[in-house]
Amino acid sequence: MALKISFKIAGRVKINDSEVLPVTLAIFDEEGQIEEIVSFLYPLPKALEDKFKEWQYYIGFQGNRKVAKNRDKNYSGVVNLTEVANSLKEELNKWLGKYGWIDENGQSDFRVNLVLERFREKITQKDEVQIILQTEDRQLRGLPWQEWDTLAAYTSRGVEVAISATNFRRLTQKQTPQLRATVRILVVFGDEKLGFAQEEDFIKSLKQYGGEPHIFRQPTRQELEKKLKDPQSWHIFFFAGHSESDANGRIGRIQINPTPGALGIIEIRELKDLLAGAIQKKLQLAIFNSCDGLGLANQLTELSLPYCIVMREMVESSVARELLKHFLAAFVKDKSLFASMNAARQQLQQKFEAGKSWLPVIVANPLAKELTWNRLFSERRLSSQWEIILGLIVVAVLLCLPIGILTEFQSWETLAFYAQLYPHLVVYPSLFLWLSIFASYRAHCMIRVKTRPFVFLTLLTIVLTSLALLFELYGNRMMLMEFQHNATTTINAKQLPQLYLRWKTSEAEILSIPQDIFNTREAFDAKGNLALKKSDLELAIQRIYKSNNIKGLQGLLRIATAYDVWRHNFKYFSITRWFYAISFVTIVSCGVQILTLVSTILFVPASIFNKNKYLTYLIISEFGILLWVPFQRYTIEHTKSMLFSPEFRGTFAGINILAYAIISVLFLVTVSSIYRGASKKYQPLLLTFLLGTLIITLLSGVFGASIIDQLFGMSSTEPLTSWFSSTILFASLFFLLVRFIDLSVKNE
Repeated sequence: MALKISFKIAGRVKINDSEVLPVTLAIFDEEGQIEEIVSFLYPLPKALEDKFKEWQYYIGFQGNRKVAKNRDKNYSGVVNLTEVANSLKEELNKWLGKYGWIDENGQSDFRVNLVLERFREKITQKDEVQIILQTEDRQLRGLPWQEWDTLAAYTSRGVEVAISATNFRRLTQKQTPQLRATVRILVVFGDEKLGFAQEEDFIKSLKQYGGEPHIFRQPTRQELEKKLKDPQSWHIFFFAGHSESDANGRIGRIQINPTPGALGIIEIRELKDLLAGAIQKKLQLAIFNSCDGLGLANQLTELSLPYCIVMREMVESSVARELLKHFLAAFVKDKSLFASMNAARQQLQQKFEAGKSWLPVIVANPLAKELTWNRLFSERRLSSQWEIILGLIVVAVLLCLPIGILTEFQSWETLAFYAQLYPHLVVYPSLFLWLSIFASYRAHCMIRVKTRPFVFLTLLTIVLTSLALLFELYGNRMMLMEFQHNATTTINAKQLPQLYLRWKTSEAEILSIPQDIFNTREAFDAKGNLALKKSDLELAIQRIYKSNNIKGLQGLLRIATAYDVWRHNFKYFSITRWFYAISFVTIVSCGVQILTLVSTILFVPASIFNKNKYLTYLIISEFGILLWVPFQRYTIEHTKSMLFSPEFRGTFAGINILAYAIISVLFLVTVSSIYRGASKKYQPLLLTFLLGTLIITLLSGVFGASIIDQLFGMSSTEPLTSWFSSTILFASLFFLLVRFIDLSVKNE
């Protein structure tokens, strides 16, 4: 949780003939502002001012990234910078100590320290404390406020102090979903003599986290202006090279190439309009790995740039490189901008002399939203036009089988009959599969980088789906809708004994079928050949639904639906068979692809930018597939048991092997993903949601087959009416659920 402390230091006023600085201290927790007091500080004591100037003087000797025309020669003497820094820190704490504050009557004011100490009691060692100092004074902006003992001891992480102007306005930037959602980074390297190889490597490493750096070396003014006009705009602007600010820290200049004068040195105000346009679009952060950048930041914050990172004074290249390395390493792990800067500062403290870690500073707009790497991303979405086209394609896929049946067989009764026999393929897709498809698409929109495991699992999905399709199309237990209406095949009398043995029936059993159900006298000719007509088989099935004397017909149907019986008469295969293949592929690929989505958040969670919403849609996608279970069970318990014998209720027959394998691992893996990926706030909500879907799945597994039988199955009198009305109902409910998710589930 990020807690905030704000110090607003105004211009000098007089109390009892003494000049003082009014300071407004405001404290914020996660619910908003909780306290505000006004106190006063004396201007910088001479001892502190002298030590600050001494630190500036000696730190500047080692800096080598200042604009060329104003660069001084390096100092060749020996300076104990640690001693200088410690002296400055000591004087800073004397000034800000409890006796340094006075009230409006000129008396000692202990409230500031009391408020800060009381606030500290609310803070745990894991909390992040963000401090913003609002002032226009160059000296105050340059002080290392994070070294004030009262603040420095707040948490084990340390604190990070950002500076800000006293006048600012809130900026509204609307993220627009796009197909290629990356963090676009405009990188400008100025004087190549400084050696930017390491910095370039650090920035290029961002590609694996979804970064898209565009690197320009020593560009001309025209080239830079052209890039700032890029219609896709930029999330981050990075500059490394020479820069400087005026004495008041109000105006900044950067040297984009070694050319002297206006061709190489640019004031930020000269790019004002271009930068303002980039900020209005999506520019969130500017990083200047260059000297003396307070003037740069000042001019950018006047344009309402949310965040800027600059160096307070002159900086040497080794410090600038090390800062960038550790800042980016922390930032891409989705730490906040403040926490990332603090992590980098701690690394600088360990590697360099005291005082050098004070150089980098965040310049922030106090009204800007907290910035993390993930918040730079938007959803990877198609344009609205392409989403409509994709939606129409999905609708066509989901409805292709029932439309194919209706078109080919020219009968609503036939459609109803096949829906009653095979609701797991005819009814389920339009009823629930679209739920899984939509949720999977939205989950994919949250994946910012397609990692190698993701690509591998996607290819595995294609392979498994292809194998399952081959197994289904060329296996036994063919469905009646796979044959044309006039389909006929004849089995030679010599082949029948082998088929009787294989399918556990006999000629006597088949001949025992009542003639009013199936006319066996016409089926067997004088030579003992068996002629099978699809139309006769369908009539027999419709007649036997409530009959108990069906053993012989079940044996006949086992033979009649064997692929080997029809393989030489493929001309009688229907067009609907291929629509059935499309529906089958869609169902199986959705089921297997869920494993890819689960594996992505389990093994490469950094590739997902909104884990809470991703997990929500993942659970919905799983739920949509799990609702296939009762439909498949109906097919086993009702259709197969009626057509082929109760002995054929094999739980692991056909595609069930894949389906139950997927279901067996989804729950535990998803629970693990929630604990590892979701924020603490959403963990209980997501677990409850997952548990609810599991309970519904279990209940549907127990009672679902009976409900399906009554609504869409052989016991239903109006299966089409139930089917169409249920589709409209569930589509409406799901639309409301999606709106709730988009509005309520945030990335934290």
